[in-house]
Amino acid sequence: MASFEKRGKKWRAVISLTDLKGSRKKVSKTFDTKKEATVWATEQENKSNNGFNILSNKMLFSNYFEEWVNIYKRPIIRKSTYIRYKSWIKTVKTLFDGIELNKLSNYHLQQIINKYGETHTQKATQGFLVAIRGSLKDAFLDGHIDKDIFSRVKATSSHEVIRSENYLSAEEFVRLQKFLYENADQFKNNQQLLMTLISLETGARLGEIFALRTDDVFEGKIRIDESYSTTSNQYTLPKTKSSIRTIQIPINLEEVIKKYIIETRTDDLLFSPLYRANVSKKLSTILKHAKVHQIRFHGLRHSHVSYLLYKGVDISYISKRVGHSNTTITLDVYAHLLKEKEQAQDALVLNILSETN
Repeated sequence: MASFEKRGKKWRAVISLTDLKGSRKKVSKTFDTKKEATVWATEQENKSNNGFNILSNKMLFSNYFEEWVNIYKRPIIRKSTYIRYKSWIKTVKTLFDGIELNKLSNYHLQQIINKYGETHTQKATQGFLVAIRGSLKDAFLDGHIDKDIFSRVKATSSHEVIRSENYLSAEEFVRLQKFLYENADQFKNNQQLLMTLISLETGARLGEIFALRTDDVFEGKIRIDESYSTTSNQYTLPKTKSSIRTIQIPINLEEVIKKYIIETRTDDLLFSPLYRANVSKKLSTILKHAKVHQIRFHGLRHSHVSYLLYKGVDISYISKRVGHSNTTITLDVYAHLLKEKEQAQDALVLNILSETN
């Protein structure tokens, strides 16, 4: 029940509410007239009765976001993902400095996301926005804010990353493959040569390769059921069920792996994990000696897919081989390659048809 008190020419409305811990707290506000005070008090009590948490909405958004990450996200995400959220907490404290949760609007939120996009790629901006949206959606569902201010906000980016294509042409694929097999006798001294070959011929991710055990290679197959994070230094299950897979490998790849195991391994791990920077440096040297253009390690996975597409392998088979949960993901990721293949087919068809004229 609200109470009203006249102070000079002003009217002060006081309402009593229960906080999240069950304690009674008083909230007050001063107005020019008793009518204004009464309207405000009625609105606040109605909001409270409808589940809106009036007390909590006065906190800073940056504090709420940090609390949300620790309560809602940390228990269910990987350590490496949590590290990303921790960096976003710092970003939120800078971009949303001093802004209260209940003062945020759709317009204000879009301005902040636009500012973030000035120095980040579209993909990075989208990831940041997903986290912000998630926190505000829970704030809305939990009654900390009384309306949806997040759904219409879009990720924008004016930050362009200019880089060379991160996959090898079919000719370069064969050249690198040949170079690696010709230097198979060096695998025992340079594990990255073999790591590069495995990724090139299987499309396996770096974390999946680091997590391989000696018994994961058997009967012309490689079993992938674990991943290693170079950020958290932990072995974990892959992110999705589809990432757990057993794939066929060429007999010559199995032979060089078995030889490498006999010559080097004293435990069940196939490789000793390296820092990502060391992986990049060593790969750069390998690519230089093989006389192919520079790509990142993940580009070996892209090269595997692009080579199979070039050879006409079915997209659904490729999707399963690289651990995608469905072909839609594969189509989205490799749309540019499929477009090139389509253009090549168009040219071939036109050439065939022109021969009849």
